[in-house]
Amino acid sequence: MIDMKKLFFFATVLFGAALAVSCNKSSNHEYPFYQAVAMFDDLSPEMYASDVYGENLYGKGYYWLDMNTGLGSKPVDDQFYSGGIAAGDFAAEELRPDDAANWYKKQLAVNFKNLRGFPGYNNTEHCLVSFGWADPNGWNHAPQMTFTDTDTTTRIIDGLYITNTCYAVAQMTTDLGSGVPIKDGWFKVKFIGLDAAGNEKGRVEVYLANYQDGSKFVLDKWQPVALSSLGRIHSLKIDMDGTDKGAYGLNTPAYVAIDCIVVRIDKGTEVKPNKANIK
Repeated sequence: MIDMKKLFFFATVLFGAALAVSCNKSSNHEYPFYQAVAMFDDLSPEMYASDVYGENLYGKGYYWLDMNTGLGSKPVDDQFYSGGIAAGDFAAEELRPDDAANWYKKQLAVNFKNLRGFPGYNNTEHCLVSFGWADPNGWNHAPQMTFTDTDTTTRIIDGLYITNTCYAVAQMTTDLGSGVPIKDGWFKVKFIGLDAAGNEKGRVEVYLANYQDGSKFVLDKWQPVALSSLGRIHSLKIDMDGTDKGAYGLNTPAYVAIDCIVVRIDKGTEVKPNKANIK
């Protein structure tokens, strides 16, 4: 059984001094907020993708809603291929070179296995996988997660964890599939904070792979990303970018795994997730 109190400590302590102090019971400072963590092991069954392909993510009204933070998301136009963020037990899968044409059928598999054999951060079973990017041609979109309490609710996201998917790693490190190895290029995720009107408040960019200047980095574990610099936001857009591009945009599969989202909740307020306000 997962010790949720211990898990909460690990989830929060890495995202800056304010969080670390707020977890210290000996501190006399009173903060006007507390931290809530979205870990995705306690979602309703219908909020999980049906498999590592995600058969139920296409035209079936899929969505997820986290009761701890108020965050929620659904695929763009109810079609995951247009952009979306899915929750599930996306166990690592072997992508064989002789089966490259079918790699997409395991698109959600996470390139990490914890001590319990699951993909989640700190031995949890479930996590998120985001797909999509802001394609200038308009064929694909960068998905987003939104604070759903009201259509104007804003909160601070202190941070979250990311890692790669099997599909993206296989594409970046072989000459099979739809693109080419990144060689001297890079692949990154961009977290973009939006206000309730959809205006950008700020962004944080993180490499998922970087082969520039002799480096050969491909993220293969859960890495913390601090996001408090975005300030109070209504939605978090997740965009992808990379150097391997063609006529239709990115060739590198535009996926990133996400877990353990730490959110500040104002004291004296309640978290009241509302499906109707998912954007």
